[in-house]
Amino acid sequence: MTTTNFRCGTVALLGRPNVGKSTLMNYIIGIKVAIVTPKPQTTRHRILGIHSDEDTQMIFVDTPGIHKGEQQLNRNMVRVAYAAAAEADVLAIMQDCTQPLDRGTRALIERFADGRLTQPRIHVLNKIDRANKDKLLPRLQLMQQLDPEAKAYIPISARKGKQVDALLRELTLHLPEREAMYDLDSFTDQSQRQLAAEYVREQVFLSMHQEIPFQTAVDIEQFVDVGHGKIEIEAVILVGSERHKPMLIGRGGESMKRMGIQAREGLEELLGCKINLKLWVKVDPNWFNNPGKLFDLGLDG
Repeated sequence: MTTTNFRCGTVALLGRPNVGKSTLMNYIIGIKVAIVTPKPQTTRHRILGIHSDEDTQMIFVDTPGIHKGEQQLNRNMVRVAYAAAAEADVLAIMQDCTQPLDRGTRALIERFADGRLTQPRIHVLNKIDRANKDKLLPRLQLMQQLDPEAKAYIPISARKGKQVDALLRELTLHLPEREAMYDLDSFTDQSQRQLAAEYVREQVFLSMHQEIPFQTAVDIEQFVDVGHGKIEIEAVILVGSERHKPMLIGRGGESMKRMGIQAREGLEELLGCKINLKLWVKVDPNWFNNPGKLFDLGLDG
């Protein structure tokens, strides 16, 4: 792409956990490149979603929710989010407008408004389809008070796509003029192997309750294209405690079977081929504080 008026740049999606960053990116890209669950800390590492048209390429960086945590994994996740912000061309700072503006969200907004980063900032108030309409205007006015130098304050519904076109138009205004960084038909930089691990982990998060999802990770031990439109995958679900293993497996292996079916069906739709998926469970105590294991899993920040 050599058009002189072509715009291309990175947009960091930033915010607290569960404000809809992954949902927004998936809606814009049109493909589920980031897994989505109702549980916090679903996104653990930087994920790229690439949106291209004739005049623009937006490279969205979906980041882990910014939160406090004592484990090394949590600290790594927050470091990834701030590093993505530092490297981006535009900052899209998201919040859930159905929830009161809590101390953590306010502190996050004030941190980005304090001048340490000079990129254009756009505040995105998500979930307007569920919000009290009478409270939306006061919330927008509060954002203008907290960050008067921001370029825009845009209410949207990422789930239903409301006002997303307006957000895209605003983002385009602040992208630099330069050539595309990726092929125009690319939609992510994740490998099929990485996507497989994420799709399996999504099912763990959706199926399990309480602390179990946050003490699990997925390691792809085998990913082989055997030809004839078929891929064979062997994935290990790491758990941090022996007592979690039978919960994941379920009576007669039913939980594991159900998670495997859901992950396989999602991968077949994404990759357009038949998937033979085998899942195992392995206990690895304190993996989430082990720098070597976090490095192996791509979670070293």
